[in-house]
Amino acid sequence: MIIELFDLITNGKTINIDNDITIPNELIKESTIRRLNNIHFKGCIKKLIDDTYQLEGTISGIMILPDDITLEDYEYNFTSEIEEKIEETSINSQKTLDITGILWQNILVEIPLKAVNEKNKDLTLEGDGWRLIKEDEVKSSNNPLSSLEELFRKE
Repeated sequence: MIIELFDLITNGKTINIDNDITIPNELIKESTIRRLNNIHFKGCIKKLIDDTYQLEGTISGIMILPDDITLEDYEYNFTSEIEEKIEETSINSQKTLDITGILWQNILVEIPLKAVNEKNKDLTLEGDGWRLIKEDEVKSSNNPLSSLEELFRKE
């Protein structure tokens, strides 16, 4: 999203932004996000006294992520507050600023560590001759490498 900064530079006004955002597919492919829907940014850019700029606002939307258990598409709603200081060197000679990178970084921060759809939270994770063991269920006595641990303690 490219912002024209001419009014901001000459008159010192605030530029208000209230737009839908499109993130390039090249960036999305490099992440665990499958798709982004309804991404919207509402905020403003201000010129500060020290000739830097301040981007403030809220970005919100829906991430389509793989469910950690079933790998099915999982919709995750997110909202992120942005307060970013932008140096004069980020602005090109045409006095425009592309804020896509800043918005993308804030979207990446919102990716949850564990994405599990509500319908899969109580899913049975066992079958004929197998079961998934959670980390808190693992005991050191069942660990096949526990005998190696004793060797290290002797030395």
